[in-house]
Amino acid sequence: SPMMTFEIKSKVTKQGRRAGKTLYYAYPMKRQKLSIKDVEQRISESCSLSAADVRAALVAFGEIVCDCFQEGIGVDLGEMGTLMPFTQGRLMDTPEEVTVETLQPAKVMVHPKKNIQTALGKIRYRIKR
Repeated sequence: SPMMTFEIKSKVTKQGRRAGKTLYYAYPMKRQKLSIKDVEQRISESCSLSAADVRAALVAFGEIVCDCFQEGIGVDLGEMGTLMPFTQGRLMDTPEEVTVETLQPAKVMVHPKKNIQTALGKIRYRIKR
């Protein structure tokens, strides 16, 4: 059955009690993803929408997400969870130094629902040696 495969990489630490020491960690190899065509096909097979209908809905959905993010608004994805725009400010010495310019670039936070968290808990892993 499919599993997520990792290779072993090394890194020389720069700080802390292990500074200058070579440490090893697992890093994901060739992360696979379902193509948009496959997503469209699988959705159209599980409901009454054609692949073209699904494609049109996904394009419209992408536009809605962009519009909401530009306004600083999150998007509820129903059974999948929520997408939220997120940013925070850099640490400054005084309250007066805290300005819009000290905000870090915005990122997307994904808050998955329980079913997604459960699926993540079922991933099988393998370390390639």
